[in-house]
Amino acid sequence: MEEEESRQRDPTSTRRDPPVSAARRRLAISLLVIAVTAQAMGCTSTATKRRIYHFNHPVPPEDVAFRRSLDGFGNVMVRGNSAELLQNGDAIFPAMLQAIEGAKQTVNLESYIFSDDKAGAMVTKALVDAARRGVEVRVLVDGSAGHPGKLADQMKQAGIDLRVYHPIRPWTIVRIGRRTHRKILVVDGIICFTGGLGIEDRWLGNARNPNEWRDTQVRATGPVSAQMQAIFGENWTYTTGEILAGNKFYPAIEPAGDVQAQAMKVSRDDSSSLAKMLYYMSIESAVKTIHIQNAYFLPDAQIREALLKAVKRGVDVRIMVPGKNIDVPLVRMASRRSYGELLQGGVKIYEYLDTMMHSKTAVFDGIFAIVGSINFDTRSMDKNAEDSLTFYDRGFAAKVEEAFEEDLKHCREFNYERWKRRGFDNRVLELLSGLFSPFY
Repeated sequence: MEEEESRQRDPTSTRRDPPVSAARRRLAISLLVIAVTAQAMGCTSTATKRRIYHFNHPVPPEDVAFRRSLDGFGNVMVRGNSAELLQNGDAIFPAMLQAIEGAKQTVNLESYIFSDDKAGAMVTKALVDAARRGVEVRVLVDGSAGHPGKLADQMKQAGIDLRVYHPIRPWTIVRIGRRTHRKILVVDGIICFTGGLGIEDRWLGNARNPNEWRDTQVRATGPVSAQMQAIFGENWTYTTGEILAGNKFYPAIEPAGDVQAQAMKVSRDDSSSLAKMLYYMSIESAVKTIHIQNAYFLPDAQIREALLKAVKRGVDVRIMVPGKNIDVPLVRMASRRSYGELLQGGVKIYEYLDTMMHSKTAVFDGIFAIVGSINFDTRSMDKNAEDSLTFYDRGFAAKVEEAFEEDLKHCREFNYERWKRRGFDNRVLELLSGLFSPFY
């Protein structure tokens, strides 16, 4: 065991990864058949969305012109916010529960995952208590991953308005790919949360073992909360027809700090991918550092080219991804397929070893930071409903950088020599896994 752990942490090891088992090969082939069938059924169909962009006007993130340019991504960057970075369930759940417990008028929660387990019960209790003291509570869960089970009855009996975004039914199978992957909590229109957290037991704890996922959330207070409220309102109105308006949703908000922040949404029917546009512009503009932490890293050719160009102009480009502890192994295989060109070009890639790393953060030149639900995959960039909070603030960006540096202590660098030594079975799996990219 000690020898294996040493090998995992030693990037210079000459040993190869163990070959992929026959069972895993059969699984990959079976999933390939499913993918082809689903494509034929139209399960991954989506509105036409521009995916290739041209950006010929890079400006360093430290330049105020970069900050002003961010106003073109759906919402303007607003001043007067406070922001707190929250790490793992031990910090995230108490902060969210405290906000719900302090609610006076409204609680709006949208979550991709909501399970009938200990984590779900904790959140449900706080929501039920709020509803019983007169707070209007609205909960929107995704039809594919939101399974509150008996907790749903508790919520409804307490007067909570619980709805399902695109319920899965036999007659709606052709729309199975239309998901909300957003993670939003807005309390009284003045406090908001987002990040990678799902309401499920895997997110409890402090990333101490594979049963406790590593994740990042942000709590923001101030004017940016109104933008997050509007993002919640989009899917809520679509699902229920109810328009959210008035002081209980959009109160006058006093400044809560000096952080400049912006809420960014991704919607299925957008004509362009605002998520890709934002990342592409930021990568092309960076002159010092690009540090990305993402649970599902499957950048397209244009983003990979931008990362390589950044290295050539002297930018320190570091990418952190999950290691063997990943909930969807095929994503890791598909991701590794493109490691070669990135590693050869000087991009540094690190795999998180201790548990599933589910964070979705990025920092550019130590001043512009992103925290949210958006993955570096086709679903997040093109198909899902997603959200993020962006921050133009050196102090907050430093906190995200500190978390990145701390997580590096739990990583192994995946270098080019190791990538070249991967076995034939791994190469085949990478090829097959890549065909699933529209599903990831």
